[in-house]
Amino acid sequence: MPVLVKKLGGDPAIIASPLLTTVVDVSAVWIYFEAATKLLHLA
Repeated sequence: MPVLVKKLGGDPAIIASPLLTTVVDVSAVWIYFEAATKLLHLA
């Protein structure tokens, strides 16, 4: 996404921070649910 924004003439830093935050949040939720599944023997 930052590369695309740069090619369009925008500031890549504007999109980089929300994109990184989204990736970290999704990863954290995924890890949380994986741990819960393993601890509760749901799978």
